[in-house]
Amino acid sequence: MTVSTLSRPVTTARPTHPRPPAPAARPRLLLPPAPEPTAQVTARDAAALQGPMLRSVTSPVTETFWPVPAPTRSQVAPDPTRLCGSLVLAAVESLAGGRPVLQLARWVTPAVYEQLSSRCPAPAAHPARRTTVRSSVVSRISPTVAEASVVVHDGIRVRAAAVRMELHRGSWRATVLQIG
Repeated sequence: MTVSTLSRPVTTARPTHPRPPAPAARPRLLLPPAPEPTAQVTARDAAALQGPMLRSVTSPVTETFWPVPAPTRSQVAPDPTRLCGSLVLAAVESLAGGRPVLQLARWVTPAVYEQLSSRCPAPAAHPARRTTVRSSVVSRISPTVAEASVVVHDGIRVRAAAVRMELHRGSWRATVLQIG
């Protein structure tokens, strides 16, 4: 039995394949040069730097896809006059120790609540004195903002208070509360 092998001649040269053409040069996007920022501050820039930075939570995208309808007459907020007096009355009572400050949590912002809770002592077993509202004057800044000055007699002395109320989810909340 004979075994024969077929062999091919071994070549050392590689077969030549045509190379793909070099990619064509892509066009470059040439932009005009940006102007250098100037060292001068305009009056508008200076005014923007003095006040707090505010940014809107709405954008053209959100207003397009989720429009906010204008409030109807039935959805207009109630008059905040009585609430301002009641809120200041409750705050003065909590400062005197006759009311827990937790009762004010729904009607004030977290910042105002923190200020009140840091100043208020633990509530007493019985109220120390009777507190009454002498007068209140409310000024509507806009349909969603009202400011009020309230005069309160706490049983010992007469105090003045200033309150800024803002409409939040259909109800009024105190964003600033200063009691003298």
